[in-house]
Amino acid sequence: MKHWVGKPVIMYCGDEPYTIMKGILRKWDLSASVAVIGHQEIAVPFRDIVVIKALAPRERALPPVLHSVGYVMRERQQFDNAVYFKSAVSVWKEDRLIVLNTTIVSHTKGSVTLQDGQNLMKGNHIFVVRSLRG
Repeated sequence: MKHWVGKPVIMYCGDEPYTIMKGILRKWDLSASVAVIGHQEIAVPFRDIVVIKALAPRERALPPVLHSVGYVMRERQQFDNAVYFKSAVSVWKEDRLIVLNTTIVSHTKGSVTLQDGQNLMKGNHIFVVRSLRG
């Protein structure tokens, strides 16, 4: 079953009606007797797996998910990419969260305009971006 690692699969588990899991098979761990599936890395015991099949291309459309790790934007290119890709951004002022989840619509050398129209100074705020995965 190791040949499924890294590939999109559908896994039928348990007794009928089966629990169905779709995602990338992340790991086939013989020592722990589990298969790890999906972006949430769900460990499924081998004894619970009834069938594993390849996902057809139309079934592969899993919803995009935000990466759990973000990074502080400092360079112009990072702000350009956040605008272009409409990335999720959190805005901090010192140790206080100003905006949890927004997008940047434009920026200049010293300021950023958010989707709600707020214009914030780059020097006074910290902008943390997370890209989409999937």
